Amino acid sequence: MRNLLLSSILLFLLAGCTLGHYGRLKEEATTSSIPKPIFGDNFNSFLFKTNISIYNKDVSGLLVTKQMSAQDYRIIFTTELGMKLFDFEFKDTSFTLHYCVPQFNRPALLKTIQHDIAILLMNNLVGKPANDFTDRNNLFAIKRIQFDNMYNYYFTEKVTNHIVKIEHSKKKVKKVVLSLNDYKDEFPTNVVIKHCDIKLKIELNLLKR
Repeated sequence: MRNLLLSSILLFLLAGCTLGHYGRLKEEATTSSIPKPIFGDNFNSFLFKTNISIYNKDVSGLLVTKQMSAQDYRIIFTTELGMKLFDFEFKDTSFTLHYCVPQFNRPALLKTIQHDIAILLMNNLVGKPANDFTDRNNLFAIKRIQFDNMYNYYFTEKVTNHIVKIEHSKKKVKKVVLSLNDYKDEFPTNVVIKHCDIKLKIELNLLKR
């Protein structure tokens, strides 16, 4: 009986992270355009104080995001002393790995971090239809975009018109949640990327733009 109770509690805790609430969303009749990218259309660079936690091992440093041209972003992660840890480039729908230290040079880890940053950049949405939803309490305007058998849900707070959350899901199961917090000048100064099925968390705090 005790084991059954513990199993039920564990299942409930896991479900709280992974099971989506998409069945409770109300779909709107119209299909709209893709959401506006968080980083905007101006050619800017952003500097973030960054911590990557992988199975309780932390790596801290600075993440530089620079828009080279339209749909072309360069992402460089360094230690605070300037040692480069990885260097990515996202251009349209293509990805280039310019450099990576051995501790990050693991195919599964690299692909996961690459995918997380791609979701944040919102660089691969052009030409994809967006389905509109609202939540039960009518607090968020929600856009859903499909990628093969995966979905991204973009939650825009109706009061502020800010994207405050992006959920990456497979069917009705949440895989990754991006929380965008503390907006200043229409840009989030804190971003938390958390995985539901592996122990990976990335936190970005804006230092300079």
